[in-house]
Amino acid sequence: MGAYVLVAFVLPVQAGLVFPRSGWPLHITLVRFDTRETADVVRSRFDGVLPARLGFGLRIGPDAQFGRNASVPVSLVEPEPALHRLHIDALEALGPQVHLPGAQHNRSNYRPHVTHAATRLFPGDQVSIRQAALVDMRPDNDPRLRQVLAVWEPA
Repeated sequence: MGAYVLVAFVLPVQAGLVFPRSGWPLHITLVRFDTRETADVVRSRFDGVLPARLGFGLRIGPDAQFGRNASVPVSLVEPEPALHRLHIDALEALGPQVHLPGAQHNRSNYRPHVTHAATRLFPGDQVSIRQAALVDMRPDNDPRLRQVLAVWEPA
């Protein structure tokens, strides 16, 4: 079964980018999922949905702590209807044939955020959502790496 995540990177990336598990570029997770479908089939599910939903701005809100023992520092994203619609449309495009680990964090419980890394965003920062990207969480079955399989931009 393939493990994937659909994200909106803060700064644009190119398809083919490979990075270490510990070296994610700043991003907002749209949906995390597992499927037995090929990456090409998954990509095609998003082709008709994502471009029409991209090209909006949002504002970064306060800092918070996520994860086990609240050990992961994040910057929350202020409520933005366009981002929530993008999340919902991505879920609907996937359909029932996918497994959603962490499903309790979807739909009305979706809490968009940007995890702090070597760099971070600050309350009040403005971000333009100009791209969505499909990321393979285990390219070539290697859990130490991540690979951007496809990117979508506004129609």
